[in-house]
This record gives sequence, C-alpha cells and structure tokens, in this order.
Amino acid sequence: MDKSKKLYVKALDKYNEGHIDKAIGLCEESISKDMKNSASINLKGLLCYLKGDLDSAQRLWKMNYGVNKDEVSQRYLEDTKQDKERLQLYIAALSLIKELKINEALSLLEQCEGSDFNCINVNNHIALCYIRIGEYNKALEYIEKVLEIDRNNSMSKQIMKTLRTYGDRSLVKNHNKINFKYVFIALIGLVILSSFFVIYDKFIKDNKSLNAPKESPKKVINKTDTGETKKDKVITNKEENEIFPSDKVKSDIENKNFLNLYEETAKWKEKSISDNDKIILSKANELLGSEGVEYFYNNGCTYMSSNDYNNAKTYLVRAYEIGQGSYLYPHIIYMTGSAFYSSGDAESAIKYYVQYDKDFSNGNYEDTVLYNLAIIYKDIDKSTAKTYAEKLLNNYPESIYSNSIIRGLVTAID
Repeated sequence: MDKSKKLYVKALDKYNEGHIDKAIGLCEESISKDMKNSASINLKGLLCYLKGDLDSAQRLWKMNYGVNKDEVSQRYLEDTKQDKERLQLYIAALSLIKELKINEALSLLEQCEGSDFNCINVNNHIALCYIRIGEYNKALEYIEKVLEIDRNNSMSKQIMKTLRTYGDRSLVKNHNKINFKYVFIALIGLVILSSFFVIYDKFIKDNKSLNAPKESPKKVINKTDTGETKKDKVITNKEENEIFPSDKVKSDIENKNFLNLYEETAKWKEKSISDNDKIILSKANELLGSEGVEYFYNNGCTYMSSNDYNNAKTYLVRAYEIGQGSYLYPHIIYMTGSAFYSSGDAESAIKYYVQYDKDFSNGNYEDTVLYNLAIIYKDIDKSTAKTYAEKLLNNYPESIYSNSIIRGLVTAID
C-alpha cells in the first residue's frame, strides 16, 4: 500500500474514533501525496459536509469528479442540491433560539435532519432546545450523535455539563459508540481506490496503433568522410520521389481517423507538395484542430481515469501539440502536467504547470497548479516552494489547497 493510501486508512480510523479534525489533517496529507486518491478527497469532503462547510465539500467533490471522473463525488454533489435551503433553515433557527422561541426553532432544525449536512451543529442545537424545554433524555440522544463523530466538540461538552447539572446523571454514559452509517459512507472510498473505468475496444485498438513499434531507420555508414554510398543515394532518391498520399488523407478526413491524420500532417508539414495537396493537408489540419483535439484530450482523460498514465501522456501530449487554438487548451495543459506528475515525472510536470500559471493564472485549475508546484518544489527548492505557497494563500485563501501543509511551507524558517 502506498503512502497516500496508508494516510487515508489512518484518516478513516481517526474519523471512526471520533477525531474529525485529525482525520481532516490526515486527508490533506494523503491528497498532497497523490491527487488521484479519490477516496481521500471524498472523505475530506464528507467531513467538511458534516461540519457544515458546504462550499469546501462541494469544491472537493467537483474537483474529484472533474479530474478523476469519480462517480461517488458526482452522487454526493447531486445529494447537496437542497442543502443551501437547509442552511437557511438552520440560520433562521439560531435567530429563533436567541428570541427564546424554542418550539419554532425545533421545528426548523428537525427539517434540517433530512440530510447529514451540518449535522454536528444541527444536533447540538436540537439538544440545546430540548434542554430548554426540560426534555433531557432527548437532549442526550442528540449530544451522543455529535460525540460519535466529534468527541472533542466544545459545544457538546458544554451541553453535557449542563445535563450532568440539571438532568438525570444516570443518563450520561460512555460516548464511545461508533456511528456505522457514517462508517459505511466513508468505506465506499476503499472500493474507489481499487476501481477502474472500462476502456472501450476502440480506445484499446487506438492504443495498439499508437504504441506499435516503428521500424528504426537503418544507420548509413560512409566509407569515407566525404563520399556518398549507394545506400545514401537510394534513400535520398526515395525521399525525393515520395508522393503525397492524397487519396489516403482524404479517406482519413472523411472517416475522421485522427491517429493517421496526426502522423500524416506531422510528416508532410515541412515538405514541398503541390497546391492541391496543400489544400488537402490544410483540411486535415483544420479537422485536427477542432475535433481531433477533442478526440486526443478525451481519450487522454479516459486513460487518466483508469490510472494508465503512459497512454494518457501519449494522447494528451498530442492534444497539446495541436490544440493551441482550442477552447480546451488550458484544460489540456493542466491535464498533461497532471499525467506526468501522476506518473512520477515531476520535471516534465513542472513545464506544463509553469506554463499554466503563466498563461492562465485566472483559470479554474490555478489553485491546484500552485499547490502541486509548491509540493513538487518543497523537496528540491524550498524558496521556490515558498513562493508558490504564498501565492496560493494570498490569491486563494478559501481554497481546499490552502491547508496546513501550505501554511507550513510559508512559515518554515529558511
């Protein structure tokens, strides 16, 4: 088991033990080791969700679905559609509690129970309401729900003291029980760690054609420094007599065979061909620059989702080479960098991440890019790592990536 997965398991253990804040910290460490660890991202999102931080939870799940194509994240997002309304109900209930309108507040808080969102705060305030109306048994029931998730919750501890003072002390028991409903939700992540997306036969066939070994050109050794061998002349004559395959290129355009078109345009772009052939080649380039970019990008993302980083790099690099004018270009740069980063090639990842930071600093992936650059550089150039960490904290203070690891890089003594 790699380090990221081990940290995830530790985070899950801490969560099950009721140490929610420690679990969040371990999730952050796990994600910093592997951005593809969908389970850690989902777990951190779930913990934020339980604490009432809807924005952070949704950002995490959106990122996980966008980058990792994680279907669990998508389902979580769908389940949050009514949570903004529940948040408004919760806020209204707090106002009613201040006005001592306890029964009205209870009615609103009970409506919030339709979701696990903000359940720590909701259950605390339901308990508080029951204490106000003298129903200590029910108050204890809701406090125990909180302590199963967050045994260090300060509000719950204060309410528990109140129960000991005014309620039936025999009701106040050990609060170390585990809420198996939440454990089940979190354990879904373990399944995600080992899951993979099915790659269609079409992609596999394309992969074979992409990775088929090409015959290496035979090395020509001159007998003298200035002499030209017969083999040299044969090769030169063959190149001079090579004819542009207009019919084949037309067929590839018609059939949208982007793999062939990529090879053909790369081969003939610098060669002298007739005006008619130039028109055909131009049409090939035009198709590649539109639908071809999407083809290579989508296939690259599919391979990324199944952790097949070598094929992902092959497709994404091709999308990068032909996609400068495409609306997908910022996505391509980011995903190409991520493919290299995930495969362990940090040096190549830096190239793409730096380009993204330079050309698309206001883009959707900027906080992720700054985070990854800071993490990459922290072991090779602490000054550069600190620069990226400071930029992340200054520009994206509310980002999920502005975490304890990044703050540690900024405050570290040189």
